[in-house]
Amino acid sequence: MWLVNAEQTIAAARLSGVGEKSLTIPGVAVLTFNKSIVDRMGELCGLVDVTWLGPHHHPYVAAEIVKQGKYGGVDVTLLVPPMGASPLACIVEDLASCGVKSVFMVCAAWSLGPPVKLGDVIVPTYSVGPDGTSIHYGNTSGLIHADPLVIEALTDSCRKHGARVHVGGNASCEALYRITPEMVEKFRKQGCVCMENGEANTLLAVARTRGILAGVLFQPYIELSRGWDPSWLGERYRATCRLQAEVVLDASAELKQRGLL
Repeated sequence: MWLVNAEQTIAAARLSGVGEKSLTIPGVAVLTFNKSIVDRMGELCGLVDVTWLGPHHHPYVAAEIVKQGKYGGVDVTLLVPPMGASPLACIVEDLASCGVKSVFMVCAAWSLGPPVKLGDVIVPTYSVGPDGTSIHYGNTSGLIHADPLVIEALTDSCRKHGARVHVGGNASCEALYRITPEMVEKFRKQGCVCMENGEANTLLAVARTRGILAGVLFQPYIELSRGWDPSWLGERYRATCRLQAEVVLDASAELKQRGLL
């Protein structure tokens, strides 16, 4: 039905000599853009570099880093994809076609203000607002909800680790330099506590379409009303990255114990 699809990409990798073991992604995949998350997951899972779909196999995008390991009996694949909703959609489709059971996005987002503070973590229960990608996966209303079982596993894990956690909505805007106070206020009135560039919309929509679990775990690195302050990217931010890694792994182990992975 689709003119270009993940199965064609996987077939291209097979033709180039990539084996079935390398093309099988069991268990959980974690998508991140943060080095401290990569490093902490490496410590906890014994991650090693692996071969998967490279740029010479892919018609559009490929993950920059792919590593695999185990945690609590869960097969874990960590990937650093290109940023943006459109590339992320392809990565998630590729993972689904390779057998993944659940995909988490674990990274930073933009705070809409108090009560969210630096060092807090955020579990979005829904993601609202326009983006140019998730509409192609059935998100025609600009509102998509996360799986309640994944939300529960993430929030339980946050509390287990002593994190200050906020559970609420996420908003999308693909133009960071064009966010207005009026836009922020509109999303706050809809129950949103954070915003990012449409990747959460896309992850949740693609996962629903492909029949896999998905969840999002954010921390703030900008408070939009204050503007850009690079001092936020200090040790407290890095410590929260490490916390995010621990939370998502324990949540994955919990989902495994419940028979959901």
